[in-house]
Amino acid sequence: MRSAAAIATIGFVAVGFVAGGCGGGSEFGFDSVETGQVDGEPLLVSTIARDPTTSIAAPVETDSTEPPTDDTIAPSDTEMPITAGPTAIEPSTTVTATTTTTTAPPDPPPANAALEEIRLGVEQVVDISFPTAIAWRADDASMYVATEDGFVHRVDDGQTELVLDLSAETVAFESGSERGLLGLAFDPRDGRMFLDYTDLENDTRVVSFELVDGVADPASRREVLFIDQPGLGHNGGRLVFDEVGNLLIGSGDGGGSNGRDAQDTTKLFGSLLRVRPALDDDGYEIPEDNPYADGVDDRPEVWARGFRNPWTFSLDDETGDIWVGDVGNDSREEIDVIPGGTNGQNFGWNWFEGSEQRRDDAPEGMTAPVFDYPRSDGVAVMGGHVYRGEEIPELRGAYLFGDLTGPIWAIGESGVTRMDADVVDVLVGWGEDPAGELYLLSLTDGVYRLVRS
Repeated sequence: MRSAAAIATIGFVAVGFVAGGCGGGSEFGFDSVETGQVDGEPLLVSTIARDPTTSIAAPVETDSTEPPTDDTIAPSDTEMPITAGPTAIEPSTTVTATTTTTTAPPDPPPANAALEEIRLGVEQVVDISFPTAIAWRADDASMYVATEDGFVHRVDDGQTELVLDLSAETVAFESGSERGLLGLAFDPRDGRMFLDYTDLENDTRVVSFELVDGVADPASRREVLFIDQPGLGHNGGRLVFDEVGNLLIGSGDGGGSNGRDAQDTTKLFGSLLRVRPALDDDGYEIPEDNPYADGVDDRPEVWARGFRNPWTFSLDDETGDIWVGDVGNDSREEIDVIPGGTNGQNFGWNWFEGSEQRRDDAPEGMTAPVFDYPRSDGVAVMGGHVYRGEEIPELRGAYLFGDLTGPIWAIGESGVTRMDADVVDVLVGWGEDPAGELYLLSLTDGVYRLVRS
C-alpha cells in the first residue's frame, strides 16, 4: 500500500504526484478509440464470470499486511461475460438501463460517433479552495460546497456565504491526506444537511444539521453514523440521497488491512451503505429492502460490497442505476455499475483490482467492472454522472467520468470515447444540479460547469 506522503490514493491531494509523474492529457492512451474498444481492448473486460446471486464469502484469513507478491497475482487470460445484476453484459455492448422511474423511457447512451463530434468546455462557477462535494436543496437555487478543510459554503452568482465551520473538528488540510470534510447531501424529506468527515481521531462521522435561512443551526446537530477507522485513508465519504430519503454512503476499506476489511462481513468497510436517517433523533433505520436487512450474511447497512475506495459515485434517478468510481491500488482504475432494481453485489476487492485478479484464493460470485483502465492511462478515477441535462442534448444518456489528471471520457452506445474537452487542474469530483447539468470540482481552482464549447 502506498504511503499517504507519496500519493493520496483517492487522488484529490496528489498535486505533487501529478506534476512529477503523470504527464499531460495528450499522453494518455484513450485519444484514439475504435467503437467498443480502448487501446485495442474491449470496453467491458472481465477475468472471471461473476454471479451476483452467490453469497458473499467469508473474509480472507491471513496475518500478512504486505501487498501481494508477484506469485499471488494471477490474472486470467480468459475473457468472459460480465455479470452486472441479473443479466450478463457481453463485452463491447451497450450498458443498458434495467428500470425506470419516469413515464417516458430514459434516453439511451448516444452513438460514439456522435460523442466524437461534441466539443466540451468549462465555465468557472466559484473559485474556492479544496472542494470535495457540491449539492442543492429542494426549493433553493443556491449551490452548497463542502471543502476538505472543514467548511460548507453557500454560493449564489459566484458569491459565497459561510454555512458551517467544522474545521475545529477535522484535520487541517494536508497535502497527501485523504481526511477532512468529504461528503455533503440534503435529505429530500426535511431538507436537513448531511456531512461525512473524518474527525481528529481519524474516524468517520456522518452528522446532520437543520438550516435556518441557508445557514446551519449548531443546536440542531444529530449524530447519524460513526465508523472507527483502522488507518488514515480509503475512507470514501460521498453521500447521496434517493428520492424517498434513503442515504447512500461510500465507505472505503479503511487502509489498515491491505484490503482484507473490504471482505469482512462483520464490518462496514469497502462497501456502499444504505440507511434511512431518523427524522427526529440521532441514528438511522435499516430499509426493509436492503439485501442483508436481517444481518445474517452481512451487515444490514450494506447495499453492495468489495470496493477499495468508492470515492465518487452517483445515482441515475431515471434508471435507478448506481455508477461507482472505485480508486485502484497500483494497477487498475475501475467503473462499476449497480443496475436499478438490484443489490448485494460484491465487486471483488481485494481479490480483484478492476479486471485483474490479485489473489489466487478468489471465490466465485464476484461482479466485474463495466470498464477499467491501467495506471499508465491515469492515477485515480473520478466517477461522474449520466448526463440528463438539456444544454447539450447530444450528450444525454452518456455516462461521463474522468481521472484526477484531467481527461474526460464518456460511455456511449458501443464503447468509451475520450471527449474533446477542456481539462481542469486536479479533478477531484463531479456534481449534478437539479436540471441535470454537470459540474467538475478542481482541488486548486474550485467548481466549474460543463458546457458546450
